[in-house]
Amino acid sequence: MQLPFILKRKNKKGLIGVDIQPLGIAIAHILPAEQEGGKPVLKQCAFQAFDPDDPEDILRTLKQLLSSFPVKQFACNASISDTAYELLLIDAPKVESSELKQAVRWRVKEQLPYHIDDAVIDVFEIPGQPSNRQQLMYVVASQQLDIDSRALLLKQAGLNLHSIDIYELAQRNIATILPEDKEGIVMLRINSTGGLLTITRNGSLYLTRKIDFNIHRLRLALEQSEEQLSQETPVNSDDIELNIDETEEQWDGGDSADDSSGDYSGDDFANNLEEDIDSEVAGLSAQSKVIVDELVLEIQRSLDYYISHFNQRAVNKIMLAPMDLDVTELIAYINDMLGVKVEVLDFNHYLNLKKPLDNIIQSHCFNAVGLALRQESD
Repeated sequence: MQLPFILKRKNKKGLIGVDIQPLGIAIAHILPAEQEGGKPVLKQCAFQAFDPDDPEDILRTLKQLLSSFPVKQFACNASISDTAYELLLIDAPKVESSELKQAVRWRVKEQLPYHIDDAVIDVFEIPGQPSNRQQLMYVVASQQLDIDSRALLLKQAGLNLHSIDIYELAQRNIATILPEDKEGIVMLRINSTGGLLTITRNGSLYLTRKIDFNIHRLRLALEQSEEQLSQETPVNSDDIELNIDETEEQWDGGDSADDSSGDYSGDDFANNLEEDIDSEVAGLSAQSKVIVDELVLEIQRSLDYYISHFNQRAVNKIMLAPMDLDVTELIAYINDMLGVKVEVLDFNHYLNLKKPLDNIIQSHCFNAVGLALRQESD
């Protein structure tokens, strides 16, 4: 999908993705795979914070970052603020393709917080919907003023602007490089402003949902689990030995022992006891589960809608965007609750790059990479 106010320009294969975030700018430069079936090539990516209260600092930071990127040779696909556009799921108008845009404008005009004459509209369809149901499609709407403002900033920085994209499609672009996308995959990004969930299959975006669950709530949940773990009464190894001895004495007495209960050695009993202790303190605490259950419920609702409304098979992978957090306990909990394998995305496995990227830079540059992965046919 490409907002229609910008014409396509001839350029070398490959894109520079520019993601202007609330507190910083991320840039990624990606080239197509060197051979068919290979990995896209990440030439470089970078992130730098700026002062959000100083408009001049935004442009200054953007220019500084771009100084090391080949902006003259490659076109740019950039983000627009997630508060500057609406993504609406509507019933597809039953009109000729030449009349589609106008029909869509008429249909969404009451849903926009500004006059339809001030709006830039684009659409993209959802393939493979059951023919016996009303067909759905997505509509992207943004104010012309917001588009013009972002385009001016990018041009002032010296970028060869090709298109302006939305985060849902940037996330879709990342899903397309994962093998599981062929059968359907959930991608979930959690950052400081909230969560964004997308379900894609075979390169098409089927479902997207903004979730009121941000990284601060997740951090709180994980910290509560760690706090509970640290507050548990430590178990002394001497106490374990004493319990073993007492238990063996009971078994040796004959009255309490049962031949059918099996043969427990002291070592076996100690191992089982330690496993029981670990199971009580490991994982998310009860308070943490209350917080995380909000997220799990949103994922479950999305999966149910995807399966039932679009007549699709259940997905077998939930991919979490990189985060500067240890989310091992979260992964285990979601997996247990939903029965779907959960994994944290690591670009080092899916992109061809010269040196590994740590979680911090992957987190900052996640959307920039998605923007740079945009295909010419989108």
